[in-house]
Amino acid sequence: MQGYRTYDLNIFYREEWDEVTKTAHHTDLLTIDVYIYESDGEGARKYDTGVIFDCDEFETSEIAKQFPVEEYGLDWWIFLDEVIIPTRRIMNILSQLPELQDLGDLSPSIVVSNEPATMT
Repeated sequence: MQGYRTYDLNIFYREEWDEVTKTAHHTDLLTIDVYIYESDGEGARKYDTGVIFDCDEFETSEIAKQFPVEEYGLDWWIFLDEVIIPTRRIMNILSQLPELQDLGDLSPSIVVSNEPATMT
């Protein structure tokens, strides 16, 4: 593969449905869903790694300082190398991800999106 490959984090406040009030609300804690982002001459793709976890109060607070809701909203994407990881627990989870250069070709069966590589 000739191009760029990195871990891409979908960081968000989960939306939950309340059956009693029939309303949706967002949780107070962040969730991190880990994807692989790959870009080359054929376009950009995201692959789901299956790694998803909830942050605790401290982790949520520290990450929220880096990505204020007023600027980023309740759900955003950020490359792993653009985040200051606030705890050893999260570092431990992320350190168990495979080395990207060792993955070879990724299976098209786990493509989440296949977008053009140019920004329009």
